[in-house]
Amino acid sequence: MTNSATRPDARVTVVALACVAVGVALLLPVDRPVSSALLAGAHLVAVLVLARGAQRRTDDVVWRWFAAASVVVGVPPVLALVTGERSLGLLGGCVLAAIPLAYQGLVRWNRFRTYTSDPGDFLNGLSAVLACTGAGIVAQQRFHFLSPGWPDWKVQLWLLIAGSLVILLGTALTVAGVGGLSRDPRMWLIVAALVSVGLVSSTLRGHPGDAVHGQAAWTLAFLVIAYASTRRGRPVPVAATSQAPAVGALIVLALAVVVLVADGRADGWHATAYASAAILGITFRVVHLVRELAQLAESRHQALTDELTGVGNRRALVRELEDLVGRGLPAAMLLLDVDHFKEVNDRQGHHAGDDLLRRVAVSVRRALPADAVLTRIGGDEFAVVMPGRDEDQAVEIAATVHRAVAAQVEIGLSIGVRSLPAGGFDPDRLLRQADAAMYTAKTSGGGVSLYDCEVDARLRDRAALVADLKALVGAGEQQMRREIAVHYQPQLDVVTRRVVGVEALVRWQHPTRGLLPPLTFLDLVEEHGLMDALTVHLLQRAVEESGPWSDGGVPLRISVNLSASSLTHPGLLCLVDRVLEQTGLAPGRLVLEVTETTLMADPDLALAVTHELTRRGVQLSIDDYGTGYSSLAYLTDLPATELKLDRAFTMRVLTEPRTAEIVEATVALAHRLGLRVVAEGVEDEATLTVLRGLDVDESQGYLHARPLPPAEFAAWLAAAARRDQVVGAPAPRQV
Repeated sequence: MTNSATRPDARVTVVALACVAVGVALLLPVDRPVSSALLAGAHLVAVLVLARGAQRRTDDVVWRWFAAASVVVGVPPVLALVTGERSLGLLGGCVLAAIPLAYQGLVRWNRFRTYTSDPGDFLNGLSAVLACTGAGIVAQQRFHFLSPGWPDWKVQLWLLIAGSLVILLGTALTVAGVGGLSRDPRMWLIVAALVSVGLVSSTLRGHPGDAVHGQAAWTLAFLVIAYASTRRGRPVPVAATSQAPAVGALIVLALAVVVLVADGRADGWHATAYASAAILGITFRVVHLVRELAQLAESRHQALTDELTGVGNRRALVRELEDLVGRGLPAAMLLLDVDHFKEVNDRQGHHAGDDLLRRVAVSVRRALPADAVLTRIGGDEFAVVMPGRDEDQAVEIAATVHRAVAAQVEIGLSIGVRSLPAGGFDPDRLLRQADAAMYTAKTSGGGVSLYDCEVDARLRDRAALVADLKALVGAGEQQMRREIAVHYQPQLDVVTRRVVGVEALVRWQHPTRGLLPPLTFLDLVEEHGLMDALTVHLLQRAVEESGPWSDGGVPLRISVNLSASSLTHPGLLCLVDRVLEQTGLAPGRLVLEVTETTLMADPDLALAVTHELTRRGVQLSIDDYGTGYSSLAYLTDLPATELKLDRAFTMRVLTEPRTAEIVEATVALAHRLGLRVVAEGVEDEATLTVLRGLDVDESQGYLHARPLPPAEFAAWLAAAARRDQVVGAPAPRQV
């Protein structure tokens, strides 16, 4: 800790001693070797300290370039020490070679490259130096401020150095402003060093001792810069932009043009040559910049465009919504979904689906106002933003779009409409609300639907329930045993009033919502592919919990419902085999209930699976009979042993003679096919009496018992057994 803290102080001390050495060298006669030795040693200190600064994690590139520049400028004193000769021309050449290195360090300070601008771009700097040199030549022609005896090469070298220093100083000030370094003392130390060396260089005219004075000025400048490298800063990276090089190019171009106009050419074509070279360099840079900007514009256009349809994409939609928020403008949004698009893809292929989407996009765009923004946000969904439209106008435009697509593409749309209030809104929330309106239109069979906050609340509640379901299934068997409840409802013989079977009915003991009935969540379980896990759990639980009833001598049937996905799942047969083997339940006591809708999902596979189940001795029940459209056909094909009348028929047999006749005919048909008939939803004695007269075999409903948890059902069953109302129950003991 102590060493790291003292290192910067040690470097500062060394730099201070080097500055003293430079002062001593200036006091000595210029022809003394010790003077060259002191300057060379001091310059070596600057190089080493800058090299040390180049090893830091921040700003290392800056000090690396300055270290390289200091090495180049340190060549003259070393040569003077070795050969004893001092040359102002050599110093000038080394300075001219070092300035581009210092320039690279400055422009890279705190700035990183972007697509259209490189902070290390040297072409602008070179062109600026050439333009300044040309301007200096014109000024020399007018005012003769340099020695008239100097040859042209010496004049041009002096002007090149002066112009380079001017550009270097201007670059430092520009970087300080653009790069956010105006409060960084290190930058101002560099600026001070450049100003000082520039003032000293402007006084050099080739007199004896100028080489030493010039070398001393540059060595002191690099010592100041080395001191700056020991200071710590907190740079915040700033991206290079196209603005700085563009403005700089215009300034250089204007200066070069002024030189061309002002050059009298009486003293030669040097100024014109420098100005022409500057214009050529700037022209090349501007052309390159324009090309990069054009490519960037094209890239941005592609980034905001859907490749398939040519309309905007989701990114374009978000940008448009953010723009509306920024301007505080009202607007309206349409969210469009193509009806039956999946069927087109499945039946005709994805090529046909892509072509359909392109034609839909064209039709929608033609039906929209000119200021509307059409975007495709994924799959077969499109979004439209219409500035300045209220709710009524949006509904009217949506209806026009719907009619246009139906007429031109011959396919329907489900369109959700949401108006956007002026003054600000949340784009994500807006999209969700428009999606809720579109979902309402979709579930209503297509067309246009306006956003309804109550419907949205129900959808959000539904989404939250789905998330809870997925979390429950993903948590594993133990969590499902805590939250999934299985209730049991008895089935009684209509004539003897004795219990012959029981149906297992699932409930969800939600942690915050309480006990939820199956109608609340079973459709979500099926819709989101969670039914397999629930069926496995329910089947195992029902068979396990009915085991004690068999041990007590009550061989009741246990009925479990199967969904469409469960019936056609490839692992169903293995699951049934495993459950029967593990529990010892007789296959004939297990009844699997399927609905007509379940069977219609995949008729061929359903028939094959049901035949395999009945071969194992498992019974099959057709649940909710009479609510489908192909009941008679399935009665002839299915190996069913039971038919359950839906409560819609049971509840009307008392009041509707026609319903009673249908039930009577159904029961007669079932009996001829060898099926027993169970009536669901029996709630009173009068209904039971009518069903008995219609020759129904068994009944199930609130008249006998509500669905009960396992412990309560076991108590209810024991009480029924004591009354000799359970098939197979041992006779009560005589007292």
